[in-house]
Amino acid sequence: MAASKLPVVFTHLQSAEARPRRTADVPREQSFSFQVPLTPFPWQAWFAGEEKIVSPAIPGNAYLFDLSNNPTVGLNAPFSTVRLNISQSVLDALADEQGLRRGGGLHARSLGLPDAVMHGLARTIVAAMERPEEVTSLFVEYVALAFHAHVLRTYGNIPLASISNRGGLADWQLRRACEFFEANLDGDPSIADVAPECGLSSSYFAKAFKRATGAPPHAWLSIKRIERAKQLMNETDLELAEIALACGFVDQSHFTRTFVKRQGCSPGRWRRRLHRA
Repeated sequence: MAASKLPVVFTHLQSAEARPRRTADVPREQSFSFQVPLTPFPWQAWFAGEEKIVSPAIPGNAYLFDLSNNPTVGLNAPFSTVRLNISQSVLDALADEQGLRRGGGLHARSLGLPDAVMHGLARTIVAAMERPEEVTSLFVEYVALAFHAHVLRTYGNIPLASISNRGGLADWQLRRACEFFEANLDGDPSIADVAPECGLSSSYFAKAFKRATGAPPHAWLSIKRIERAKQLMNETDLELAEIALACGFVDQSHFTRTFVKRQGCSPGRWRRRLHRA
């Protein structure tokens, strides 16, 4: 996947084999890990070297591990799970950035709680990993910000009422952001690049931009790339492969898949219809 400038690590762990294995000891650190299973599987768990009875992992649940407690896991079955890691220092920085009190770590009532948001993020991450060359920095950062926000609200002991619910972007900020993205249609702009242009933090910018435009930054950019591609197909004789690269798509296949998804037909068919009209 594209590299994110935001401090969160996503990993898809899977195996089709049924054989005994156990994770290595975790160096003592002030960090937290979420395991989000995509398939059910039995497992064992040790905390600070002491085994505890745990129920089988269930898709739809999220399992929070405090890495300062040296959690290790034993498996003897096929599995598929997404691991999402975040450090205490990042949690503190996120709270400070949003004007929230620091929550003193992450907490869950038990090991394994239903969490539809985390499960949805995990599925989104895995789907994106199937075509890593097509994943943009905007998309990765938006997923990371969604994870950050959900973690603070659900596991950070921060009251919902204390979370700022400010409005969208000022006119000049929206104009500046749109100009920045449109000037970089053929590149890989990131939230971390454009937010300072508007004098905002990444987390606030992402929420405010969606509130102002109705679409998250990566989706808005995709729409603009399609609009630019349609303009080039209408006004130039460029080959579709050239148009794809000029509009920031990885290649013509990526361009075609995105165009069909949004327009309901291939770029070539759209162009032929246009010229027959």
